[in-house]
Amino acid sequence: MTLPPFSQRRHVLLSACFLVLISLIAGASGVFVLTDQGLRDSLDLIRLATVINRVYEHEVNWDRMAESAMDAMFSRLDRYSGYVPPRQWDRMQEELSGSYSGIGVSVIEHDSGLLIMSVREDGPAAEAGVLSGDIISRVDSTSLRGLAADHATGVLRGPAGTDVSLTLFRPVDEDTLRVKVTRKKIDFVHIPFAGLTSDTVLYIRLLDFDAGASRALKSALDSLLGKPGPRPQGVILDLRDNPGGLLSEAIQSANLFLDKGKFVVGTDGRSRWEEETWYSSGRDMTRGLPMAILVDRGSASAAEIVAGSLGQLGRAVLVGDTTFGKGLVQGYSRLHDGSGVRLTVSRYYLADSLYLNEFDSTLTEIGRGLAPHHVLTLEEQSHFVRAIESSLLLQQFAARNQDDIVAADQFALDDSWVERFRQFVTSSGFEYVSPTTEQVEKLMNVVLQEPPNRPLRRANRLLLEHARRLDADEFMRHGDYVKMRLRQIALERRSGAYTAYLKAVVPSRPDIQFAAQLLKSSRHE
Repeated sequence: MTLPPFSQRRHVLLSACFLVLISLIAGASGVFVLTDQGLRDSLDLIRLATVINRVYEHEVNWDRMAESAMDAMFSRLDRYSGYVPPRQWDRMQEELSGSYSGIGVSVIEHDSGLLIMSVREDGPAAEAGVLSGDIISRVDSTSLRGLAADHATGVLRGPAGTDVSLTLFRPVDEDTLRVKVTRKKIDFVHIPFAGLTSDTVLYIRLLDFDAGASRALKSALDSLLGKPGPRPQGVILDLRDNPGGLLSEAIQSANLFLDKGKFVVGTDGRSRWEEETWYSSGRDMTRGLPMAILVDRGSASAAEIVAGSLGQLGRAVLVGDTTFGKGLVQGYSRLHDGSGVRLTVSRYYLADSLYLNEFDSTLTEIGRGLAPHHVLTLEEQSHFVRAIESSLLLQQFAARNQDDIVAADQFALDDSWVERFRQFVTSSGFEYVSPTTEQVEKLMNVVLQEPPNRPLRRANRLLLEHARRLDADEFMRHGDYVKMRLRQIALERRSGAYTAYLKAVVPSRPDIQFAAQLLKSSRHE
């Protein structure tokens, strides 16, 4: 989470300090160096480097030495502070602007290159016929095999209007394609879905708090609240897995649900210039509609400010799991070579002086998340679901059976699809092993190394068989989740993210249904 631009008064103060520093260097530099520990340490480093350069027998890679020195310095700070290389700085600035120039895909690393997880509906990649599930193996003449995702995705971006040639492998057809895509400027999608549930409750999925997020949220509320018909029963704001973003966007977003004069958030830090408070300045766009915010362990930073401020003020109830627990604010400074430094400059607090991080958290990283008012155990947290999602087999199966899933979806998928998926997973060589089964297998290995003990070995074998049966049952135990994800992936490939949310996600997710019923009941109390 980043701070808003520095104020004019701070520039004046820094200019004054700079003039004082020049005077010190010009008139009393010797005394100053001797009395300032930081400058003495810096001088020691320079002397050490000079000696190494003059005396050391072998050639020294000073670029690598400098990187190692920087890594060592930042290792003594909190994990949110660090050095930002020029390439990452440029990309970060691009993303903070709310748009980027590229082809409109989201990707993750794959053994053969980059696996496309989603394709922007109105983006250049979609216009060229690129589909989610495709694997990009080459960009122009550059092979993506073995490249880190950061570097590989950088190759996809470039100036608007320039062409890029993609070599794609399409697993569904086992075919290799070559397509030309013309890059263009693309606004980030902050809200993939905003609409009404079957219970006439507004549901808005907000992915981040990068530049433009509050504007997108306001537009969604304007559109939904302005529709003719019965007044909605309430508002669900979905902040699950929302990693945060800009402090200013969080404040402006919370402001949309508050009347004037309510405390939103405050910050304090080492410098008095970091001590600020923000209050709501407008009016509640929903005119007091009951509100629920969905949160989980991936809701962090700016997402916690919005959820926490509205929760602390009694404006919203939190539903789901405890949030991540990041109560620190970062500021950015650019260096002369185009790189930059990201440093924690303050921590924020909510109403009633609620801090998520203790005073010494920049060193010990002590942080606690926001506890929800209504705790729900979500299937995404289960070991089985995490393993299946990580395998990417849901995407592969949905891509292979897209047309059949979409056709069957008119009548909802039945349990036969879960069994078909299980068979596909097995034929792909994937075997789910739970933590319990892993422990029983370790115990079996220990038993086999001991002197023969038939009763003990038999008991362990029976226990292992039982654990493996339970592992096999996980497919049906999480059958509703599997069917929802298959429908979501297939519908998104066919018709886009909005349709996938409308038909697969919103009607099926237990947390959305719980929150909707909660808001409806609060309206009638």
